[in-house]
Amino acid sequence: MIESNTDWKKSARDQWNKTPCGEIEGNKETIDYFLEVENNRYNDYAPWMKDFFRFSDYKNKKVLEIGYGQGTDLCQFAMSGAECYGIDIAQKHFELATKNFKLRGIKAELFLEDASNLHFESNTFDTVYSFGVLHHTPDTIRCLSEAHRVLKPGGELVVALYHRRSAYYLFTILLFRGLLKGDRKRLGYDGLLSTIEKGADGIIIKPLVKLYNERELRIMLGDFSKVSIYIRHLDKSHFSIFRKLIPSFQIKMLEKKLGWYIIARAVK
Repeated sequence: MIESNTDWKKSARDQWNKTPCGEIEGNKETIDYFLEVENNRYNDYAPWMKDFFRFSDYKNKKVLEIGYGQGTDLCQFAMSGAECYGIDIAQKHFELATKNFKLRGIKAELFLEDASNLHFESNTFDTVYSFGVLHHTPDTIRCLSEAHRVLKPGGELVVALYHRRSAYYLFTILLFRGLLKGDRKRLGYDGLLSTIEKGADGIIIKPLVKLYNERELRIMLGDFSKVSIYIRHLDKSHFSIFRKLIPSFQIKMLEKKLGWYIIARAVK
């Protein structure tokens, strides 16, 4: 049984060292591999991301990414002219992201570091960005506090977490996998949630997975002067066995209520 913060963080490292975020088949020594990871992320997995996050708006901004993975999003900031920094706890992510930047001929300062204890000075960054990361740490609130500390006055935090009221969680995870397949009984609730992540089995590889609603997220961001909340990322597969009952034209309408990511833009 995983009980301590240290155990949870070790489990996270085990997960992403074994199965790096966004990993695909291919030769990781080549630029073609990283370009295909990028294509998969923005054209197949989440075609809404580039329009929503507007990476090109950050020219000459000092940007920190918490949890850079293979470096795909941070590369977008860098290629748009941002001064880029990143932290991550997984050695494999550090190696892959370093290679990604080198092969592209662009720069970022990358660190192996825990987001709950950043080494940066206060009031350093124009933007702190984190996509799909801080729901995997037991120190989520502490990490958000650290993000607030290192932001300049007027700086912006952009953070995306898993959404508790999403169709994916309600229909695919709880109903289909949890109840109908019996995975909740077999693995327990924490084990069931961990299998959301590619490569996790809920027993040996069992990363922490947490979900949030709008009220919870606003409370956690209480130190910020202005918080805007958005819901994104929905496709028919998220409704599991009911997907054939959902007309395609309704997916866009439902996305802003039942999407998988809850995203905050918060101003210090």
